Amino acid sequence: MNDINPILYTIRPGDTLYNLAMQYGTTVQNIIDTNLSIEPYNLRVGQQIYIYPGYNQNNNYYWVSINEVRLLEKMNLVWEQHIMWTRILLISIAENLKDLEATQDRLLKNPKDIADVFRAYYGNSVASEIQKLLTEHLVIGKDLIVALKDKNKELASSLNTKWYQNADMMAEAFSSINPFYNKEEVRRMLYEHLRLTTKEVNARLEGDYVADINAYDLVQKEILDMSQFFVNGIVRQFPNLF
Repeated sequence: MNDINPILYTIRPGDTLYNLAMQYGTTVQNIIDTNLSIEPYNLRVGQQIYIYPGYNQNNNYYWVSINEVRLLEKMNLVWEQHIMWTRILLISIAENLKDLEATQDRLLKNPKDIADVFRAYYGNSVASEIQKLLTEHLVIGKDLIVALKDKNKELASSLNTKWYQNADMMAEAFSSINPFYNKEEVRRMLYEHLRLTTKEVNARLEGDYVADINAYDLVQKEILDMSQFFVNGIVRQFPNLF
């Protein structure tokens, strides 16, 4: 099919065909055509697939720089840690585990980790604002989980309103630093993150563990799409660095 050799890739946690296509400069359809037995929406960790790097739908080749690949790896890591430690905190609260304080402390390191990825391109002032807003996002989220567990509907409603207001502020902050970060698109992604996370929280608190796990899978897919969005914007804004 192609005049270049494919690579044999082993599926890792969090992989999607979209992210793999972006990372290796090909298309989702090309990966599917190359691996006829693949289930696009049910990738299995450890599964091996072939990928022709640099092959797009027009049968043209293009180069993806190592700097872009490394940025995507960093961005994916910090956002996956964001949802992973949030989930561990949710379980600690729901199940009254003794690791709650330690888990919360680790979770609250994540805003700086995310901010540091942006710091390299936008400086300390922007990074500090991102860190501040993400910290508020996590603190509100933790308090909301507790309120929902305690069935305090009035407090939960108030916190939920604050959570979405915080998302509005993040959409404003991100859109102000990059012309490719459309404010409404960022807002849509953040709102979806809150919606899916709330679905995950409610399922866990209700003891519906199958729904809980399914919701987390959706949270993970959405956060990786958002990570890719942020990387794409940086690459387009600073093409000389990639």
